[in-house]
Amino acid sequence: MNGGSNGGSNGGSNGGSNGGSNGGSNGGSNGGSNGGSNGGSAGFSVPAEGIGSTAGVLPFDGVVALEDIDVACLPTGLNFPTASWSPDLRAQLVLGEFGSSGWRDTNPAGTVPLERWEHSDGFSLAPAPLDHVGSAEAEIAALLEKRDTQRNGARMAEIAWQADRPADYWTTLLSIDSASKPATMAVIACAYTVGQMVGMYFKDFFARARPAHLLPTLMTVVPTPNHPSYPSNHALQNELVALLLVRLLPDSLKHCYSDAINSMAFRLAENREIGGLHFSQDTDAGRKIARWLDTSYLRNLDTMQALLAEARSEWHVTGHSAMRNLPYLNGISYANSFQGSTNTPKTEETV
Repeated sequence: MNGGSNGGSNGGSNGGSNGGSNGGSNGGSNGGSNGGSNGGSAGFSVPAEGIGSTAGVLPFDGVVALEDIDVACLPTGLNFPTASWSPDLRAQLVLGEFGSSGWRDTNPAGTVPLERWEHSDGFSLAPAPLDHVGSAEAEIAALLEKRDTQRNGARMAEIAWQADRPADYWTTLLSIDSASKPATMAVIACAYTVGQMVGMYFKDFFARARPAHLLPTLMTVVPTPNHPSYPSNHALQNELVALLLVRLLPDSLKHCYSDAINSMAFRLAENREIGGLHFSQDTDAGRKIARWLDTSYLRNLDTMQALLAEARSEWHVTGHSAMRNLPYLNGISYANSFQGSTNTPKTEETV
């Protein structure tokens, strides 16, 4: 009886209803074991979504008592912490300044709807007409070649993911997130936000058909987007991301990341052609616009410069080891055994 009583009460208090029920009805043995295992040993397990997940609603019916609030002791005082800004929303601040910068000031004499657009500073876009047989055939032939030679399971999965989530490839490449480098994430968001608005402006101006409109049997990897083809926003936005990232990195890290960053921007744009979603002239125009925006506008915006400076401080490096003569940089054969350079990598301390 004593075992049943203790098992039931301990199981009920420590294990909840399961421990209490089993402990009370089955006696000391079941009560002790079930109450202990169900109530005591389980402890806290990290949810599948991870600590800090916002999935679901946190149940709470009560008040955590606070008697006195000393503002001087609060981590951020009365100001909202800058690092807590949503990167996407912070990008709207840059977009607001950019919108009034005169980027749409056209030169009427050099602008013809659907054919040519010229800015007052001389920048211009004039895509080859697709109603010209030679131009259309060349573009379609290039897409068919990419379709037949570069589409495979892995590449198609990559193209499908990048349709809506290209930023995931930047965060993975740089190993960053909003918690570790919030300002850098905001810079990336700025490139996508500004690029989206500018790209849609030009898409509307030129109103170019998509590849699938000219050749339905092309069979795109993902459904054809519901907006015009020229220019490619994936090319424009990701080229802009690359330009801004390379600029914000301190000189000591540029050589580590620059090539990879530029290669990623190129691949994100090229995949849209392989997927049958853009002509090569769409891609070329997107990159051209990005470089113009970066040189003529973004680098002159106060909000953008302040954000870049903040982001650069997140990448401060006091010292790192630079590797030289790495074996995998010289030819490697994987025939039965390793046959590559036997040089021992040299480590050079830099500051």
